Amino acid sequence: MADDTQFIEIVWQLKSATNIWTGRRRGPQIDEKQPSMACQTGIRANAALRNALNLGKQAKLRLIKIVVNNEEMTPNYEFAGTANWRDDWKACLPECVDAYEPCFILFRLNTITEWVLITFVDDRAPVREKMLLAATCATFKSEFGQCYIEHEKHVTDRKDLTLTAFESWLKAKTELGPMSEVEKELHNAQLERAAIAHAGPQHLKGVAFPVDRNAEEALRKLARQQLSFVQLSVDTLNEAIKLENTLESLEPSALASKVPRDKPRYTFYNFDHTWEGVPQKCTLFIYSLPSSGSSIKERMLYSSCKGPFLGAAQNQYGVVITNKMEVDARDDLSEKALLEVIHPLPVEAPKQFSRPAPPRAGPRRITKV
Repeated sequence: MADDTQFIEIVWQLKSATNIWTGRRRGPQIDEKQPSMACQTGIRANAALRNALNLGKQAKLRLIKIVVNNEEMTPNYEFAGTANWRDDWKACLPECVDAYEPCFILFRLNTITEWVLITFVDDRAPVREKMLLAATCATFKSEFGQCYIEHEKHVTDRKDLTLTAFESWLKAKTELGPMSEVEKELHNAQLERAAIAHAGPQHLKGVAFPVDRNAEEALRKLARQQLSFVQLSVDTLNEAIKLENTLESLEPSALASKVPRDKPRYTFYNFDHTWEGVPQKCTLFIYSLPSSGSSIKERMLYSSCKGPFLGAAQNQYGVVITNKMEVDARDDLSEKALLEVIHPLPVEAPKQFSRPAPPRAGPRRITKV
């Protein structure tokens, strides 16, 4: 019996260690999820607990304490509460828990989807009760609904159930951990992109920035074949697409020198050439996105604005785009590379496998003796 007790205690220590490694890492903190045992006991919620859970989902209960009794989950304590959840916490916790009785505690913070699931297992509790509670955790969460649980916390001491201890734990979860400059920049860009996506129409794919007047006029001239080269940029401060450069004529050999390799750009190029003896005119859209030299926010905005901007260039300004290219600092922009994009080499059909003749096929062979 002593060996079994030591083994079970080791299991609980491993579970706690797993929580520490999965809940604390660099960057934004994630919710602390408790590992569930693979073998569930089959213990379900009784009618009283199902009724209490339904009342909790209707915001009619602030706290529900659940224990495993007679091979079923049953409510042991319920508290309706007031409008202030902090006062309700002080009124109930940690007085409503018993050190020798493992239990689940559901506590609602503000809305019906901000429930805190506390698994209370004191070290002095009976081993059998500990194991039953651990093996029933996944079943209980499925009974209540994982979508209602905002935070999960594992407690082994009643002192950690005070309001001060809980608020310190909650603050540590929501605060950002130590991050490098790149991680901070990525986190800020994600927040800004999420704000832009929520501010704009939800049915659009990408972000539609306005095009300034000079850029509009240049695109119309490009559509009328009055310009050969038009280059634009995304102004991240003013959230607009602005004109960078225009050329009435540009040789294909000089195109690479006009496309910067350290900054993102939108480039239109009217490529006049002869293919198989036939003069042809094509309009290329070149999206240059360097792998380094620009901020993460800048690259994300260029990528998000590309779709709506191309739609406006074709529908509003009359630009007929023949081919699209996406290049970085290492890609080739020579005339040969442009021709390969416009006139790709035909792909040869795969040759069928020539099945060899089976044995004994063909004319009979004469074997000399």
